[in-house]
Amino acid sequence: MDFKVKRISKTKSKNPLVRFWTAHFHPKKTLAIFLFLVFGGAAWAGTAWINNGGLKKTVVRVVNNLPVDMDKNGHVNVLLLGVAGKNEEGGNLSDSIMLVSVDPNEPSVSLLSLPRDLYMASGVGERKVNEIYAAARHKHGDKKGLDIAKKAIEDFTGIEVHYGAVINFAIFEEAIDALDGIKVFVPQDIVDPNYPDDNYGYQTFVIRKGNQVLNGATALKYARSRKTTSDYSRAQRQQDVLMAMKARAQELNLLTDLDKLGSLYSIYKDNINTDVSLTEAIAMAKIGTALEYKHVVSAVLNDDPLQKGGFLYAPAREFYGGQYVLLPESWKDTREFIRLTLQVPEILKENAQISVLNGSKIEGLAGDMGTRLRRFGFHVIETGNFNDSRPVFQSFYTVMSLNPVSGTTQFLEKFLGFESQELDSVISDEDLLDIQMVIGTTQEQ
Repeated sequence: MDFKVKRISKTKSKNPLVRFWTAHFHPKKTLAIFLFLVFGGAAWAGTAWINNGGLKKTVVRVVNNLPVDMDKNGHVNVLLLGVAGKNEEGGNLSDSIMLVSVDPNEPSVSLLSLPRDLYMASGVGERKVNEIYAAARHKHGDKKGLDIAKKAIEDFTGIEVHYGAVINFAIFEEAIDALDGIKVFVPQDIVDPNYPDDNYGYQTFVIRKGNQVLNGATALKYARSRKTTSDYSRAQRQQDVLMAMKARAQELNLLTDLDKLGSLYSIYKDNINTDVSLTEAIAMAKIGTALEYKHVVSAVLNDDPLQKGGFLYAPAREFYGGQYVLLPESWKDTREFIRLTLQVPEILKENAQISVLNGSKIEGLAGDMGTRLRRFGFHVIETGNFNDSRPVFQSFYTVMSLNPVSGTTQFLEKFLGFESQELDSVISDEDLLDIQMVIGTTQEQ
């Protein structure tokens, strides 16, 4: 269901909660709200602040009515752009591009990072995605620049983008220090001899594999370092830092610490460009407090065909003015991957164990399908040949266990064109295999 609401009037409200909020927090400077509440950190308008019965009812009424824009799936979709800030060269280029989809009903959140070199159309011409906001802002100003960036991402992904926020990376350093540091697991050593310093030179950044407690400066370097690792691993690190901030805010019970909330707001107020309004922020705050880590899905769109999200490729540079850019190999598969990640993450959460067998007698089809499914994020545990002397014409699948995999089977039928075939023997919930796919000579591409 789509919810459309009017923006809050600038006239003085009679609502005591609105007057309390407006007196302390500017409604257009609410990225802190978004980071700490959409990711489950703290409800800035939570009832822990105000115990008066009438005010508490006001909060619950506003939140339960969910005065936020939603898509047809009941999701709230937000674009987050991370920029270096005016003190750095190219300070308005988007160093981080992340699309966030929040399902208030579960509640759950999905994070999809896009690479900076992804090439797309926009209201300021065809260009790399990291240039769109900077170019649009230079020509049209902050608000229109954000609107143009949102529209470009919306057109590329096919996902309605309701809100946006442009974040100065310096915020993360100061905010993490205000949280007294965050806990992060570093999956591999990073030694970056070319991390930019404050004097347009370079410094060496080193962090070792393992559990680490990071202060703001180290966390920022960890999230931004890219010289010795890929943009895709960097995007994953940025997602990890956000989730660590969320966990730390919960650990500190931030709702009850007004002094710390005030210090966080003072950090954010001059560094955010966002179109999240007051009532929308309050509603998302309520969603965020109920969010648990197990309901978070994250992915990175990339050009590694052996990895989840690996649907991009680099075309010849001469066609793009000598630039290195990335494009989708297949619009159909790229859009479907985005849909699975952001709109129906419950399908991937089924974690169906899939076997792919080639019944066509055409060499290589099972391996190709297995690779394709892994790119989407499905768990393929086996590829091989179907044991039948006759070739199979129509591709089919068989459910081999009692585990709930209805979302996965719908994907196989509607997107890949496989037919369902019943199993002759009795299904057991102890089987390791959930779905067996058999590829025929005719298959939907």
